[in-house]
Amino acid sequence: MKTIKLLLICSISTHTLIAQRIDAVNPGTASNDYAIRGIMSSTSPGGFSSGIRGISNGTGGLGIGIWGSHNGSGWGVYGVTPNGLGVYGNATAGGYGVYANSNSGTGLAATSNTGIAANMSIFNTNNSNNVINANTAGGGTVINVSTSGTGAGVRSSTGAGFALHGITSAQTSAGLVADNNGNGEGVVGRITSDIAGAVVGRNDGGGYGVRGFIATSTANTAIGVYGQVGLNSSTGRAGRFENYNATNINANTLEVVTNGNGNIPNLALGHAASFIVNNTNSVAAAVKGEVNTIFGNFGAAAIFGRSSGTGGFAGLFHAANVSGNGPALVAITDGNGNAITANASKNGNGVETNIDGAGNALYAWVPTFATGRAGKFNNYNEDNDTDVVTVTNVGNGTGVSAKIDNTYGTATALKGEVNSIFANFGTAGVYGISSGTGGYAGLFYASNANGNGPALLALTEGSGDAIRANAGKNGNGVEGSSDGNGNGIYGFTPNFGTGRAGRFDNFNTSNVNPTVHISNAGTASALFVNHTGSSGNLAVFQNNSGNVARIDKTGRGFFNGGTQTGGADIAEAFDVNSNINDFEPGDVLVISVDKDRTVEKSNEPYSTLVAGVYATKPGVLLSEENIDTELTNKVPMGVVGVIPTKVCLEGGPIERGDLLVTSSTPGVAMKADREKVEVGQVLGKALQEFDDDSIGKINVLVNAK
Repeated sequence: MKTIKLLLICSISTHTLIAQRIDAVNPGTASNDYAIRGIMSSTSPGGFSSGIRGISNGTGGLGIGIWGSHNGSGWGVYGVTPNGLGVYGNATAGGYGVYANSNSGTGLAATSNTGIAANMSIFNTNNSNNVINANTAGGGTVINVSTSGTGAGVRSSTGAGFALHGITSAQTSAGLVADNNGNGEGVVGRITSDIAGAVVGRNDGGGYGVRGFIATSTANTAIGVYGQVGLNSSTGRAGRFENYNATNINANTLEVVTNGNGNIPNLALGHAASFIVNNTNSVAAAVKGEVNTIFGNFGAAAIFGRSSGTGGFAGLFHAANVSGNGPALVAITDGNGNAITANASKNGNGVETNIDGAGNALYAWVPTFATGRAGKFNNYNEDNDTDVVTVTNVGNGTGVSAKIDNTYGTATALKGEVNSIFANFGTAGVYGISSGTGGYAGLFYASNANGNGPALLALTEGSGDAIRANAGKNGNGVEGSSDGNGNGIYGFTPNFGTGRAGRFDNFNTSNVNPTVHISNAGTASALFVNHTGSSGNLAVFQNNSGNVARIDKTGRGFFNGGTQTGGADIAEAFDVNSNINDFEPGDVLVISVDKDRTVEKSNEPYSTLVAGVYATKPGVLLSEENIDTELTNKVPMGVVGVIPTKVCLEGGPIERGDLLVTSSTPGVAMKADREKVEVGQVLGKALQEFDDDSIGKINVLVNAK
C-alpha cells in the first residue's frame, strides 16, 4: 500500500504540482523498490530532461536541490545508467557540481565492477584549472592510493605537461617521496626515448639535481646512487655527467668526496671512488679520462690527481695480482708530446722507481721501427753543480752497463762529452772515481778472445794529449801489460805524423830515480831498437841538450867521454878444435895449427903460439859474427887486460911482475925463465904471488908478446 501526503497545495495542473512538502513513504522490503519514481517515457527525451528534478532557488550558501540520505551503510543517492552518467552534477558558476562531505566517514566513494571507478575530465581547452584539487588541514595524507592487485597505485600520463608534479616549500619535505618497504625500488622511471632520461633531477637553485644517500644502514652494502647497464643484454652507459656551459669553470662536472679514514688492511675499500672491470676476458679500462683541447696548460688533463695534504699520493696504480704480467701503468702518446712528464717543484724526485724482485727499476727501450733514444737526461741550469745522472750501487753488480748488441754496429756503447773552454780537474767527457781502497776508476775490457779491437781508444783533434795519466802517490802513471805476444805499451807515429812514438821526461831536479827503468826476467832483450829509415841514429844521448854519445844506424857507438866497461879485459870470440865443454875460464889458449881462426888449450912449455886466456868476465867481447849470432860454441879469449889465469909451479914460485909462459900442463901457465924466453912466448905478467903445489888461478895482465 502506498501513501502520498500532500500539504499546502496551492495549485495543480498537468505539469505542475505546487506544495510545501511531499513525503513519499514506502515501508516495503523488496529489492529495487522505491518511494518515489519519476519516468521520462520517451526514448528520445529532450536535452537535460529528467525523471526527477530537484531545484533550490536559494541564492545563498544554503539549500539543496536533491538530498539523498541513508541511515545505515547503503547509498544516500544512487544513479544508474548503461552508458551515460549515473549521477550528474553541474555548477554553472563557482560552485561544485557534486559535493561530498563526511563528518567521520568517507566523503566520496566510487567503485566499479568492471569499469573505471571514477573519471574526472576538463574538455575545455581554454580551461587551465586543475582537474582535481585535493587538500587537507590535518596531518593525514591528501591522496592515499593502494592496490591489492598487480596494477599501478597511481598512473599518470600527459602529452606536453608533467605526468606527476609534486611541489613543496619546506626544506625538510620533498616534492616527491616514494617508499618501498620490501626489496624493490622506491622510484622507477621507464622510457623508450633515445634522447631523454627515465629519471631526471633538475635544480634551478644551488642545490642538487639528483641526490642519493644512505640514511641509516651500516652494512657497507648500501648504494646512494646506482646506475646499471647490461641487463637483458642492454648496451650503453651506466652513468654520464656533462657540462654544456663553456664558461662554467668554477665548478667540477663530477665530484666524489669522502670523509672516511680509508681502509689500510683492505686496499679495495674505503676510497672516494672505485671503478672495477669485473671480467677476466675484458680489454676495457676501469677508468677512461679524455680531454680535447689545443692547450697544454696545467690541469688540462684527462685524469688530474691531486694530493692536497702533507701525505698521500696524487696518483697510485697497483697491479695487485701476484701472478699478473700486466704493467701497473701504461702511458702512450700518438702525438709529439711526452707520454709522461713529471716535475718535483721542491726537493723531491721527478720520477722514483724501485723493484722488489729481479726486474729493472727503470726500463726504457726503443722498438725496432723507432729512431729515438731510450733515455736522455739534461740540466739546463748553468748554476746547478749537481750530477745530471747519479748511479749508486751498494752491491757487487755494475753501476752502469751499456752495450751495443749489434755485430755490425759502429756506434758507441757509452759516450761522454764536455763542451768547455777550461781544462780543470773534473771537466771531462767521462769522469771515473775509485773512492775506496781498491777498485778501478776506469776499466775497459775487450772480452772477445777473437776480437781485434782495442780495449781503449783515445783520440784528440786538438793540441792536447790523447791520454794523460798521473799517480798522486807511489803508483805508476801508466802501467801496461800483455799476456800474449803483444806489447805492454806500444807507441807509434803514423806515416803522416811528425811527432815521437814515445817521450819520457823527469822535471824534478831532486828525483834520484831513473827516467826510464827497464827490467827483463826473460831471455830476450830488455831493450830492442829497430831503425828502418834511410838515415839517423839508433840512439842519441845528450847532456844539457848537447850530444855526448850516440849509436848510428850501423851499430857504431860514439862516446865523447870515452867508455868504461865492467870487465877487466878485452876478449874476442874464437872457435875451438874440440868439445866446447872441455874449456873453462882461466884456460891458457894457443892458436890451432889445424884450422883457421881456431884456438885450443896450450900443451907445451914456451909455446910461441900462445894467444890469450879464456876470459872470466870480459869487458869487451869482439867477434866477426853478427850481433844476433849465438856464441855458445865459441870461447871468449881475453887478449888484453887483467884475466884470472890458471898457473902452476913448474917454473918455480911466482912473484908479482914475473913473466908467464905456457907450461907442459894443458891450459896452464908457469913462471918464465928470462934466459930462455923468446919473442912470441910471453903470455903476460903476474899480478899476484903463487906458491901452491896444486894448479890455481891468479890475476895476470895478459898481453901476449
